[in-house]
Amino acid sequence: MTIEVKSVDLSETEYDSELDWAADKGYWMNMLGGVRYDYTRQKYVMAPIKYSDVSLVGENIKFASGQEFQVLYACLAAEYKNKKEVHDEWWKHAQKIVDDFKEQQKIQAHIDSTNTDLKKLRKEGNLLDKEDLTDGME
Repeated sequence: MTIEVKSVDLSETEYDSELDWAADKGYWMNMLGGVRYDYTRQKYVMAPIKYSDVSLVGENIKFASGQEFQVLYACLAAEYKNKKEVHDEWWKHAQKIVDDFKEQQKIQAHIDSTNTDLKKLRKEGNLLDKEDLTDGME
């Protein structure tokens, strides 16, 4: 499925935000599974919301930089804007994405701090080869 991304220019419209525009047009808000931590602002930043005329849950969206993210949640913009339960569900999914990112960072930090480079140890002579192990058993 080919997905065309459109830029929204609200400068010459009556809309105050992309949300108002999407809600009025009946578009879906698609939450991507991308998040990063911005050290300058000291907060987590998610990939931009993509708007479409259908739900894109499960689809992959590729950016010009080559990064690709899957759509993990979608809802109608009008429902997000007007229904508290939909708004809360959106933010529940956003928090889960951030929590998963934090867990991934913890795992990566653990791997980085405890992982041993076997090739480096072998080059330094600190790792026995198979032959060295079998020589002592004869």
